[in-house]
Amino acid sequence: MEIEYKRELTKSYMCVKTDQDFLPFEKEILTRNSISGILPVNTTFADAATVCWYDITGMQAFDHALETEMMDSQMLTQFLVSLCGTLERLESFLLDPGHLWFSRESIFKNNRDGSFWFCYCPEGKENITEGFQKLMEYLLTKIDHKDQWAVKMAYHIYDQVIKEGYSLIAIRESLTYDRVDIEPVPDRTLENSRVELEQTSDQTEKEKTVHKADKADGKAKVIFQKAIEHFFPDLAKIKEYRQELAKKKEKKNEIQPIVFEPEEEEVRMGRPTVLLADQKKTIQGILRYEGNNQLSDLKIDTFPYVIGSAADCPGYVDCATISRHHAKITKVENVYFIEDMNSANGTKAGGTLLDYKMKVSLQANEILEFADEKFRFI
Repeated sequence: MEIEYKRELTKSYMCVKTDQDFLPFEKEILTRNSISGILPVNTTFADAATVCWYDITGMQAFDHALETEMMDSQMLTQFLVSLCGTLERLESFLLDPGHLWFSRESIFKNNRDGSFWFCYCPEGKENITEGFQKLMEYLLTKIDHKDQWAVKMAYHIYDQVIKEGYSLIAIRESLTYDRVDIEPVPDRTLENSRVELEQTSDQTEKEKTVHKADKADGKAKVIFQKAIEHFFPDLAKIKEYRQELAKKKEKKNEIQPIVFEPEEEEVRMGRPTVLLADQKKTIQGILRYEGNNQLSDLKIDTFPYVIGSAADCPGYVDCATISRHHAKITKVENVYFIEDMNSANGTKAGGTLLDYKMKVSLQANEILEFADEKFRFI
């Protein structure tokens, strides 16, 4: 199978060339019905092969989307809901779920509502259970570990899919309960996170009990200390004297490191890690604005450098015609590359409209167009 991407005016397509064609009744169903969760597809013939044109306008491939954002619990839930709903709709249309393509570059995320869409292929790709298991192994590497619930969900799902005869529908339903008993499958790379998540509930109860005891004990100590200082003033003076001694010791300790400061500074300046950190902040390129809307220039100081209207983009552009994640610039050695991220209104480099995932090198003083806004690469 061969894959390429093409853009025609405001439409974007993933073109898949295959040796097999849809069965007549499959083609009839796919062309006459709009099945939510299944990418709209039309077929043509070229070089004695079938070419499936999947409409991916306004979407990003799953692997591409996960380059700019980690998978949190909301995205993982939306993915599972979209998948299960799609499987149910396929059955209602008498279409074989075994023809779904579970490759991460063939699953697309809708940028508008966060839903996921799948490719229905003429040829059966692989067993659905094996395909989903491989996909989950990949997604475990993309989970946002700051989102504890996302980690719990991911391991719960993976723990289920490695069992024989698992049901995606049952997994989805189990995740709808707030108190689902989730036991993450052990993984050496994430062992610390797993242990921490398992102990969270127990620690919370213990902390509440300890907090109450500490609070009561603290009040008793304060009252007892005040009584001692009132009836035994000499003890209070001894306390003040000890505090003064402690302050003097702290001052002496502060003086000692000064002797070694020049040597430590010299060693620190020689460490390559500090120099690398400084290089990341260095401006390595500029996109000078040459449009008519008085937008700011963009300073390229990190890679990949994503340009878009989303606030989290390093190259933020406040413009309605520019997609949230419109395009990105990468660097390999001393060569810069520009790549469109399946934006709604397209990206041009030197006047050439870029297809989705088409990566071209940048030249000095080259004009880049994001939708209708022009920048010059310097």
